[in-house]
Formats: sequence, C-alpha cells, structure tokens
Amino acid sequence: MRFSLPATPSLFVRLMGAFAFVILIGFGVAYVIANQTTGNEVRFFMYRGQMIGVEDVANQLAQYYHTRGTWSGVDSVLPRAPGPPVGMGGMMASGGMGTPRLWLADGRGSIIASTDNSRRGQSAAASELANGTAISVDGARVGTLIADVSATNLVVDAPSQDLLDQVNRSLLVAGLVAAALALALGFVFFRQITAPLDALERATQRIARGDLKARAAVRGGDEISRLGRSFNSMADNLERSETARRNMLADVAHELRNPLGVISSHLEAMLDGVFQTTPEQIASLHDETTLLTRLVDDLNDLSLAEAGQLSLHRKPADLGALVRRTTEAFQDQAAAHGSILRCETSQDFPPCLLDAERIEQVLRNLISNALRHTPAGAEVSVSLKRVRNVARVEVNDAGPGIPAQELEHVFERFWRGDKLRARAGGGTGLGLSIAEQWIQAHSGQIGVVSQEGQGTTFWFTLPLGEPP
Repeated sequence: MRFSLPATPSLFVRLMGAFAFVILIGFGVAYVIANQTTGNEVRFFMYRGQMIGVEDVANQLAQYYHTRGTWSGVDSVLPRAPGPPVGMGGMMASGGMGTPRLWLADGRGSIIASTDNSRRGQSAAASELANGTAISVDGARVGTLIADVSATNLVVDAPSQDLLDQVNRSLLVAGLVAAALALALGFVFFRQITAPLDALERATQRIARGDLKARAAVRGGDEISRLGRSFNSMADNLERSETARRNMLADVAHELRNPLGVISSHLEAMLDGVFQTTPEQIASLHDETTLLTRLVDDLNDLSLAEAGQLSLHRKPADLGALVRRTTEAFQDQAAAHGSILRCETSQDFPPCLLDAERIEQVLRNLISNALRHTPAGAEVSVSLKRVRNVARVEVNDAGPGIPAQELEHVFERFWRGDKLRARAGGGTGLGLSIAEQWIQAHSGQIGVVSQEGQGTTFWFTLPLGEPP
C-alpha cells in the first residue's frame, strides 16, 4: 500500500489561514481585555455609588443630630441591611446603588447603631475612625459613620450582571461580524496578490512545454508586477535566443551546403568524365575547400567568443603603428580596385594593452568590407584618434550605405546586405559577428553609422588603461 504526502496548500490558502489565525487571536485577546475592563468599570461604578450613598447617609445623620441634639432613636432611621438606600423622613439616598453595612460611632468612638445590629457597644478601631466618614454639627465632630466597602470584594448584583452579559454578547457579535468582514476583505485582497502569481505560474508552464510566446499579464507597479515584467523580459530573450539558434542552424546548414555541393558536383563530374582533371578544376575545388575551412574556423572562433572562452594574449602595443601597417597591406588591393585608401593616425599615440593579432583581424575585416562596397575612384579612410580615455578607430567608405531597417542586424551571424547576397566576395557572413565578440572581449565597443547613398562608417573603441 502506497502512501503519499499531502499536497502543499496553495499560497492563497496559507495566507487566508494565517490571516484567520491572526483575526482569531486578536479577537480573543480583545474580547478578554474588553470583558475584564467592563467588569472592573461596573464594579468601580458600584463602589462609587455606594460611597455616594454613604455620604448621603452621613449628611442625613448630621441633619438628624442637628435637629434633635442627640443620637437617641437613630436605629430607626438607619437601613437594616444592604440594599436600596433608605432615606429618613421619606427621603431617598441619591447614590443609585445599594448601601453597604454601616456602623455609627458616637463622639467617643463607641458604636451605638448599625444596619445589621452588629458590634453594638463595641469601640471602633482607630483606623476605622480615621477612614470613616466624619459627622460634624456646628463645627464639632459628633460621630463617625463607618462603612464596610471594598471595591475588590463587591458582588455584582443581578441587574448589573445582566448588563455585563448584554455587553459581552454585544462584544461577541461585533467581533464575529468584524472577523467575517475582515476575512471577506482578506479574500479579495489576497486574490489580488495571488492571481498574478497564478497567471505567472501558468505562463511558466506554457514556456516549459515549449510555447515561447507565453507571457504574463502585468498591471501596476508593485513587486509582483515587476516580477511579471522581468519574467516577460526573460521570455522575450529566450524567444529571441531560440529564434537565433534556429536561424543559425539553418544558416550554417545553408552555408555549408553551398561549398559542399560545389565540391561534390565537381568531383562527380570528374569521376563521370564530364570534367577533365585539370589544374583549373583542382584550383576551383581548392577555393571551395578554403571557403569551407574559413567558415568552420569562423564558427569555432564565434562559439568560443560567445562562451567566454576566447583566449586573448594582451600586451602593450602601438595601436597607431598597427593601424598604419594594416592599412598599408591593403594598398595594392585598393589600387587594383581603383579606390583610394587613406590612413590618418597620430604619431605619438600612447600604447594600448591589447591582443594585436585579434585587433588586426578586426581591422582587416572592416577595411576589406569597405573596399568591397566602395565604387572605383572613391575613397576609403581609416582614422585613429583619442576620445578621453579610449582609442577610437573609424573605417569610412563611400559605398551605397545600409538601409536604416538593416542597421540593427549588421552584427548578426550570416547577415548580408541586399547588395552582398552574392558570394563573389567569398565572405562567410560571420566576420562582423566575430569582430564584435573580439572587441567586447577587449572591454571595448563597436558600432556602425550609415545612410543610404552617403556611405558607411564602422567604428570601434579600445580602453587605454589597464584591463578590467
């Protein structure tokens, strides 16, 4: 028999459970505190009422003594037991609460009357006389009214207990209503929090199944919305990478198919006797093999550069001399093409820490492309200048330019402008992509500026300081 652990509750369920627990704890604590506070207030109110009742009785006793001049017969006017206050001569005490047990001591401290006929004839203690209510007539203390009052020992009577019960019921009902309302609001608020997360989860599941067009709906600017935007940005990059990978596979297959097809067809023709095995035919096959080798080497360099495994052998070098030397190497090609190749560099340019072989390959690629697209009689210029703390190399041609919509694709693998689709130049379509990776490996930047009919300028920068 197989057992499985229960599934982890969803975030929404856990949030609601935690919220309900907090509400329950809060309600319980508030109910207990309110109940205790209400009970204490009722007892304090009763205590104050009784004390007011004692003061009223003391005033009435003072009036009684003032009228008669003696305490004789005072028993008849004192309340007989705790209960509703009884006044003298039809007068009611105004305290509103039952009077406690009372003892009346005369001026000598001897108890002469009480509400429950207790302690008669006894002498009151000094502390009782000090804490009792003095009865004075014409400025003379003629007696003391002693009350048995203790706020902590008061017993709540039936009407007060009914009031307390009603208050407790009201507190309970109000707490339950508030808890239900809080849970309803919590449900709404937590759904607003978890709904975007649910949508994000569904989008991730679609991407995991291969649907790279899945995106999460994003609204607002909170943390979850920022997470959704980051996810969508990641999905965009993933889709672009997947598209680039598929395009690269298709381009590689296409680029390899052309020279292999030429080699295969020529060899079959030679085997069938259609073509003679002449030095010219062998040279043609050699050219195709050379192109195939260059393509494989370029792909290897590009993969190493993109994987961050391209090895650079940096050392201080005279960048000005490198630019002049590379430009000079293309003078014969420019003359054969009928173009003018001009170089402008500073003679005292500071040394740069770089891999001279890689930078020379980048410059050769740019100059070769510039000559290929410059009409006969036009000029190609190569310049080197210092811009703050970087060296900037520019290769400017007078060719037809690159359409604006094509500029963002210039450094993509196998990209060729419309006028470069022909393979007569022998390019692999990877030179600019490799140049970009090599310049970036030097912590530099590379770019292009072009307008149709006004030529093109390729540029790259190299830092003049220490390598990062």
